[in-house]
Amino acid sequence: MSRKIEDRFSEKLKKSNEILERAKKALLSPVATGPFRAPKGVAFIKKASGSKLIDFDGNEYVDVTMGYGTLILGHGHPVVVEAAERAIRNGTVYDIAHENEVRLAELMVDAIPCAERVAFANSGTEATMHAMKVARARTGKDKIAKFEGGYHGVHDYAQVSSIFSVGSGEEEAPLSVADTRGIPQAAVDQVITLAYNRPESLERIRKHKDELAAVIIEPVPSILPIDMGDFLKELREVTRECGVLLIFDEVISGFRLSYGGAQAHFGVTPDMATYGKIIGGGFPVGAIAGSVDALQPLITSGNFFQDIAEKCAIVGTFSGNPVTTSVGASVLEYLRDHPETYDYIDGQASRIKREMRKFAVENEFEFQLIGLSSWFVSHFCWGAPKSPRDLVSPEGWLKGTAFGNYMRYHGVYLPDLHTVFMSAAHTEKDVDKIIDVMKTSLIEIKEDGVL
Repeated sequence: MSRKIEDRFSEKLKKSNEILERAKKALLSPVATGPFRAPKGVAFIKKASGSKLIDFDGNEYVDVTMGYGTLILGHGHPVVVEAAERAIRNGTVYDIAHENEVRLAELMVDAIPCAERVAFANSGTEATMHAMKVARARTGKDKIAKFEGGYHGVHDYAQVSSIFSVGSGEEEAPLSVADTRGIPQAAVDQVITLAYNRPESLERIRKHKDELAAVIIEPVPSILPIDMGDFLKELREVTRECGVLLIFDEVISGFRLSYGGAQAHFGVTPDMATYGKIIGGGFPVGAIAGSVDALQPLITSGNFFQDIAEKCAIVGTFSGNPVTTSVGASVLEYLRDHPETYDYIDGQASRIKREMRKFAVENEFEFQLIGLSSWFVSHFCWGAPKSPRDLVSPEGWLKGTAFGNYMRYHGVYLPDLHTVFMSAAHTEKDVDKIIDVMKTSLIEIKEDGVL
C-alpha cells in the first residue's frame, strides 16, 4: 500500500521526476533518498528559507529534517548568510592560519566542560575517526568499545553494530558485527560492543581494561534518544577507574541539548568529545574537543620529524576553513546570547510529543515519539523501549518509511530516518501543521492497510 502513496506523491513532482531520471544516470544514492532508495516520489529541493522548503515543482514543505539537526536557527538565517558572505569575500580556503578558526575554538572551549583544546575536521565521521585514533595513540591500546545501535559515522570502526546491524548475540553482551560489506574483519575485531543501561557493560569494561583505549557513546543515542544520565555517570566512574578514555559523540547533542551540550545537561565530563552539524552553521564541519592530557598526541613540538614519529596526524585541506569557522562562530555567539532559543525549540518538541501521544492512545495506534530536548524519533511500537532491539524490525521500518511518504505528500518533510529536529524558525502555525499532518498520515496509513 505504501507504493500507492508514492505514486500519488510522484504525480505532484513532474519536474523533480525529470531530474530524478538524470540522477539515475549520474548519481549513486545507496542510503540517502535517491534513485535506489526511492525510485518514485523523490522531491528535489530548489530553495529553502526559515522553516520551509520549496521543490522544483513549487510544492512547499514544513521542514523537520533541518539538515539532520544542523540548522538550529532554520534555513538561511541572517546570522549565517551575513557571516558566510563576509568570509567568502575574503577567500574560501587558505590552508594557512586565520583568526576565524581561533574564534570558533575559543567559543567551544568556553562552552564545553571537557574542552581545553579543539581540533577541526570536515565531518562528524572524520571527528569520531580521529578521536579513536587519538585515544589509541594516547593509551597505547588498540580496542574501542561502543554501544549496540550507536551511530558514529561511516568509517570502518564506526560501522560495527550500529543502527544498521542491531541484534547479534545476547542483549546484555552484544556481538560485534560489520554493518555492511567492505568492513575488514580486522576492524570488527578491534571493537567491543556494549549494551546501553546495563551493569554488564560496566563489568565488560573492567574485564577488558588492559586492551581498551576508549569507550565512545552518544550521550543521547540517535536511535534511542532517552535520558541516560545516571548510566553516563556510572560510565564515567568506571572508565576513570580503569584508565580508559571516555569519548562523548556530541555531533547531534552538541549545542542542541543545551549550549554546553550533553556534558552540561547531565553534569558528566568526558575526556574527549566530537562535534559536527551545529558548529558549522550549515557548512561541512567536524571537531574534537578535550583535555590537554587526552589530546597529547595532537600537541606538536614544531619539530616535523619528531612529530611524525611520535604524534598523531589528522590533517585536512578544508579542516577549519575560514568560511565554515566564521559561520559556526556566528551561530554559537547567537546561541550564547539568546539562551531563550533552547526553551522555545524544546517547548515546540514537547507540544508535538504530548499531543501525538494523546492522539495515539485515544485511537489505539501503536505509535510514539521518543526523544529529549528539541528532537525526537517516530517509532511504530508501544511501551518504554529498553534497548535499540526493541525499536528495530523490518516491519517497523516499513511502517516508518510509509509514514514519511504520507507526511511529505501532505506538506511536512520528514526525513527517511524518521527523526524530527525543531528549529528557532518553526512557528506555532508550523507546529500546528506538523501535528495535523502526523494525525492525518496515521489515519490514512491505517485506512490503506499499512498499519
